[in-house]
Amino acid sequence: MLVRMFAVDALEDVGFQVLQAGGASEATAALADAPHVAAVIVDMGLPDRPGDQLAAEMRARLQNVPILIASGRSERELKDKFAADKRIGVLVKPYTASMLIGALASLGVAAPSPQD
Repeated sequence: MLVRMFAVDALEDVGFQVLQAGGASEATAALADAPHVAAVIVDMGLPDRPGDQLAAEMRARLQNVPILIASGRSERELKDKFAADKRIGVLVKPYTASMLIGALASLGVAAPSPQD
C-alpha cells in the first residue's frame, strides 16, 4: 500500500493521471473503463493473483501498451522472465521517483507536457 501511494504521488507530481488498484481484480475492472492507457505498472506481489499472470492478461488486452513490472525479486530473474517482450520493463524495489519516471521513459512513456 505504501509503495503504491508513493508511486501514485510520484507519477501525479509529473503530470500523469493515475488509475490505481489494490489487486489484479481491481486493476482489470479499472482498465475495462479506461479510454486511454499510456502504461501499466504491475507489482509482482499482488494479494489475489501473481503479478506475472496479470501482466500476461494486460498484454493480451492492451497489446501495444508498455508494462512496467515492479518487484523486490532479482532484476536478472525478472528480465530473463520477460525478455521476449520488449514492451515490458523491470523496476526493482526499492526505487526512487526518478527511477520510476526513468523506467517509464525507457519504455517510451514520457511525462505529459504541462497544459497552458
